[in-house]
Amino acid sequence: MTREEYLEVFKRENNVSDLFGADFAKVGTEIVDLLKEKDLTHDQAYASLQYAYNLIKYESNFLKL
Repeated sequence: MTREEYLEVFKRENNVSDLFGADFAKVGTEIVDLLKEKDLTHDQAYASLQYAYNLIKYESNFLKL
């Protein structure tokens, strides 16, 4: 797959602003920027995101409905 093809697929798969608004995409970008700032490896970044996802699922029991 060429870079251009990859970017087109990425764009279609990650068009969250149509579903949730632009703020959600901005938060995702901020998270990735933070991971870069922390200079994590790919595996460390993925593990951090997995932990965050699990924490969100756990805490969702306490979030406002």
